Formats: sequence, C-alpha cells, structure tokens
Amino acid sequence: MTEDDLDDLEFDTLRTGDHASAARRLSELAASVSGGVSRANILLRAGEQWQHAGDHAKAAELYRQAIEDGGETYGDPRVYLADALFELGETDEARSLLDRISADRPRDPEVYRTVTEILYAHGDVSGAYEWATRGADVVLSVREQAPDEEGRVAEDSLEALLRLRYRARIDLGRPEDEYDAMLDDLLKQA
Repeated sequence: MTEDDLDDLEFDTLRTGDHASAARRLSELAASVSGGVSRANILLRAGEQWQHAGDHAKAAELYRQAIEDGGETYGDPRVYLADALFELGETDEARSLLDRISADRPRDPEVYRTVTEILYAHGDVSGAYEWATRGADVVLSVREQAPDEEGRVAEDSLEALLRLRYRARIDLGRPEDEYDAMLDDLLKQA
C-alpha cells in the first residue's frame, strides 16, 4: 500500500460520496498493512472518512488508535481527535487535548492551520485568532532558520494562516496590524 493508493481511494470517494465504505476499507487496510504507509496514517485517514460520513464516535475511535499506534502520520492525530470530540459535545476533553498540543509547541504550520479552522468552525474566534497568529510566527521562524526546502514548505501555510487570522480579527473587531500587511504583500506577489 502506498500514499498514491490511498490518495486514489480518497479521490474515488470524493466522486461517489460513500465515505462510510471508504472508512471501512481503510480500517481493513490498517489491520493488514505491512510496509509502505504506516498503520497510524491509514487509521487517521479512516477516521477522516468516518467524520465525513458523520460518524464522529467511530472517527474518534480510529484517531485514538492512530495516536496509540504512534506511527508516522501527516499532521497530528490529536488535532483530528479534538475535532471529533467537539462534534460529540465533549468540549472539555477537546480543549484539554488542544492545550497539550499547544504545550508541545509544534513546528508544523499545518497543525496550527487545522486547529485554527476547527476552533473557528466551533465558534471560538478568539482561540482561532491566537492559533493562527502563533502558526504564522512558526512559519516566519522556520523560514528564517531554514531557507531551504523546509522553509519553502512552511511558507506554503503562511497565506492560509494569515487569511484565517484576518477573518478572526475582523470578527473580533480588532484593528489592522503587521500580519495584515504581510497578507497584503503575499496577495500582491500572487
């Protein structure tokens, strides 16, 4: 099983809309995976498909399995678990999980982008604003310290983070600042 195989399965699911079948198939693959893609990565993808299907309890279960597995994944499975917990109304547990992620000071800007989107979707505009700001700061730090490939990859997240931050800033009624100027500069370069 390769990433391309998983991408193909997910692409087919976008076409058919049958997320539950995709989640079941991915769960089966996770049980039998050997080599190639990590079991944790497949479990994470299966959890996402359950979320798309609206079964947040099954999604949370698979995210927990991905975390327990500890294998390599994209992003941080705890972020996806927090989203499922919010959907299940388990807000305190979700917030506790986000606090632990924050305490770990992730270096992956996509973690910040995903948390920002989750918080914004669940009405925590102030939290979204803070996570987007910290994410932009991580990108700027990575770019300064690693002008190579890692810096370019981090840079790809900057516009998304700044756009999310802008929306939250507007909702909060805060004045324009240097992050807005940075977003303007990025949009002019596009």
